This record gives sequence, structure tokens and C-alpha cells, in this order.
Amino acid sequence: MSKEKKEILKFGKILCEQGLNHSHSGNLSILKNKEIFIKKHGVMTGYMTEKDIVSINLKDSKKDKLASVEAKVHRAIYLNNPGIKAVAHAHALYATILSFKNNSIKPVDSEGQLYLGEIPVLSCAQTVCSDEVAEKIPKLISKHKAVVVKGHGIFAAGQTLEEACMYISVIENASKIIYLLNK
Repeated sequence: MSKEKKEILKFGKILCEQGLNHSHSGNLSILKNKEIFIKKHGVMTGYMTEKDIVSINLKDSKKDKLASVEAKVHRAIYLNNPGIKAVAHAHALYATILSFKNNSIKPVDSEGQLYLGEIPVLSCAQTVCSDEVAEKIPKLISKHKAVVVKGHGIFAAGQTLEEACMYISVIENASKIIYLLNK
């Protein structure tokens, strides 16, 4: 099994164990050369096996049929941000809750401030497998490392999948603190 597939399996399980994804939600990808390894559509993120990760093209969607419905968003992030090598998407509960009433999430905890600062919330007419999200998120990711899509969840990017998943964890922790402080 390739290193990329092992990483996707590992962090898919971690995101589910931490409650950042549920059942079939979320997706992860790693870019290697001009190939994107990505979670297959319709599989449980925390219980993936090697066969649940597919390879798609960086430049076109010809091989996307089995890939996550968010493949176009992952591809757009990679194409517009050459330094990024991994993308993670999670349906984190508290960040999603905050996204309904905020244009950004401003961490009050030291870790959130240190790693991310203010996190933008992207509001779009359609959020799931959306051309609008794919068009707008790469520019935001280049400035903020992570973005919360209103009512949908977090997209984060980094040099490694561990880095991208760390940003998701930090955002969710910061969101939970904000939520509980305002209760």
C-alpha cells in the first residue's frame, strides 16, 4: 500500500474518532506529482480500506466518477496553491453551528489565535459539490489555511495531511470554546 493511502486511512479514522466527521461525511486527499489520492464517494470515512481510496487527475475530471463529490474543490485548491500537498474536509459540529451566524470565526483561545487567527466563513447558494465553492475557496485557503463553508463544514490544507487535520482540530476546539462561552 502506498504511503499516501496509509495517511488517508490513518487520518480518516482519527477525524471520526475525534467526532470531526460522522459516518460517511468528510473527505481527504493527498497530491503526489500530478495525481490526487482521494476518498471514494459513499464510503465511511473512519472505516476506509485501501480500495476506498481512488486516484484522480490533477488537471481534469476524467477519472472522477468514483471519487468524493468534493473532488472538484480539492483539485481547485491544488491547482491554485502549488505549495499545498494535502486537503482535508470535515463536518465539524461546532464550527458548522457558528457558521450560520458569523462571517468569520475569531478564536479566543491561544492555540486558535496562534495557528490560524481569524477563519473566514464562505457563504454560497449551494455548498455540497459546488462550483461556487471550488471557485472561491482556493483564494481563501491561500491566505487562511482553512475555511468554514456555511452550514457544511471545514476545508483545510497543508504540506501534509497531518497539518491539514490539525487545522481542522484547532478550528473545532476554538469553535467549541466560543459556543460554550456564549451559551
